[in-house]
Amino acid sequence: MSTAPVPVPSENFPAPPPAFELASPSVSLAGVNQSLLNFVEYLGLWHRLTFNKPLVITSGKDAIHSASSLHGVGRAVDVRTKDLDPAEQQLFLALLAFAAPGNMVAVFDERALGGEAHIHLEYHGS
Repeated sequence: MSTAPVPVPSENFPAPPPAFELASPSVSLAGVNQSLLNFVEYLGLWHRLTFNKPLVITSGKDAIHSASSLHGVGRAVDVRTKDLDPAEQQLFLALLAFAAPGNMVAVFDERALGGEAHIHLEYHGS
């Protein structure tokens, strides 16, 4: 005979940590598309559960980017990769390859372009 599980009061659990962090105070997510922010929030939860560290946003609608960049219109964010080892980076990219297209997010691996290595995410939904 099995017994029913005993519920544990929620006050016994600390609030979960944030799903992502901003790399610096100059990073702004104000004006970033809400669907992209929702995707990043879920991505950050997966990142924290998998790697036990926060997803770090290095750019939103803040820095100077090329004229064709979607950062300026709030449809792009950059996420850090230097805090992950090479195997973790590959796992992270594999998850993005699986999850991003169904959420209208394009993924650009910009780790080899110079500057701070990062992954660029663009929202292409309506």
